[in-house]
Amino acid sequence: MTPTTAFTDAELLVALEPVFGTGVSIVARRDNTYTSSSRSEILTLRAGEGPLCEFLLKHERPGREPGPVCRHGIGYCAMVYAKLIASMPLSHLNAAGLIQIGADRSPALIVEHLDNALRVGEAPEVSGILSAAEWCGAFHRWAEPRHRDDTLSFLERYDAGYYLAWGDRLLSLTSATGTQEAWVDGVVAAIPRMSAALVDAPTTVIHGEMSPQNVLWREGMVYPVDWESAAIGPGEIDLAALLFGWPIELVERSVSAYWAAREETPGDDFATRWAAATLYTAIRWVAPPSGPDDQRFALALVRLEETARALGMIP
Repeated sequence: MTPTTAFTDAELLVALEPVFGTGVSIVARRDNTYTSSSRSEILTLRAGEGPLCEFLLKHERPGREPGPVCRHGIGYCAMVYAKLIASMPLSHLNAAGLIQIGADRSPALIVEHLDNALRVGEAPEVSGILSAAEWCGAFHRWAEPRHRDDTLSFLERYDAGYYLAWGDRLLSLTSATGTQEAWVDGVVAAIPRMSAALVDAPTTVIHGEMSPQNVLWREGMVYPVDWESAAIGPGEIDLAALLFGWPIELVERSVSAYWAAREETPGDDFATRWAAATLYTAIRWVAPPSGPDDQRFALALVRLEETARALGMIP
């Protein structure tokens, strides 16, 4: 099936040759089953007389989201793959390179395609989420001594200004849509406490958007994808995104698995950091509405209010 893309095979082939050589051929193209805010497609390629290989081609997202910026685009993502992921001793997918397609040189990232994979939340029983929590702990342990390396100086570093800006964003979104209520002001008032807890937390390299839809699972192995939100920040942010909304029993098992894989103890202030990371996750997932009746936006606000009340951030 030909994917819904603006680029012809001929335009794409010209862009692929610097990465795969002049002998590369496009055998097939199809839309990616798992959609996201960026258009993507699956390419079946043959380099010369070599075997058929499948790759995910992720196109740049059109436009920019209102600040604070957390997704930094596929050029940033390509740097994360090259400077961090490629040397990681954990299960991962590799990026073949960044290409520019067509007359306007539209950027796209080529990443290995994992066939017959599920999103981690679709894995049998709860094995996927537990495996992802363990992977997350092992990743944070491996990355912690590297997050000060000069080669990673391009990474976003979460600071107080970054966290506080999410309160301004929330007020802007709710004011513009006429959905601002008293509880929203309560959440915004709690953000300085959230920020202080996260700023004071130990930091490492984090995925930055490690929700279940960004973690693939196959045969007991997990493969986080979409690294354009990678940053220097508290590990609790990744863990909170992964476990948000799951039953408390699974959350507790997964948190234990995370700290065992990280080979650390959570510390006495973990509960405070965990609450802050959970509130941050709920705030971040309030995306700009697509229109006046955007149910996804409405549900995100309901989820934020319920989360803030459960955490004791608002009465």
